[in-house]
Amino acid sequence: MKERYGKSDQLRYVNGIALAPIGYIQHKFPMQKKAKANSYTAEGRTHIHKNLEAVNMRILHYLMRHPVAYRSIEYNDNRLSLYSAQMGKCAVTGKVLEIGDIYCHHKVPRHLGGTDKYDNLILVCRDAHKLIHAINPQTIAKLTELLNLTAKQQKKVDALRSLVHVESC
Repeated sequence: MKERYGKSDQLRYVNGIALAPIGYIQHKFPMQKKAKANSYTAEGRTHIHKNLEAVNMRILHYLMRHPVAYRSIEYNDNRLSLYSAQMGKCAVTGKVLEIGDIYCHHKVPRHLGGTDKYDNLILVCRDAHKLIHAINPQTIAKLTELLNLTAKQQKKVDALRSLVHVESC
């Protein structure tokens, strides 16, 4: 606190808590974000909602009303955020996700120390999820053929398989 507000003669400590004068508090605008994208103005809210037009609101509302039982609030909240961020598409195949075909996959499984944090989760379709966890070579071949993956998509699957400690074939 002293290094940030040390120039102020008005810096005071009360019970060990630093109180800084408002005039010395500095801020920076978020990088890589448009200034008009905020929820405090009508224009900002319109801009935010315009970016969500590609998201199927029926499915998003379904996900809101049907959280995954026995999972944390953080997991269920991040599942909604991922659906919006991925524009309702599978992160592996790019296919539009439908109700019953949405799997929120832990990149690093919980039993291996993974968490329910946003950056450890990814939304994939059922077949991609099966492929990520598949062990049987026939199952892997069948799912790979069914999904008709490009080299880039196969590389993504292989990376996800390595995180769950499944050998790639």
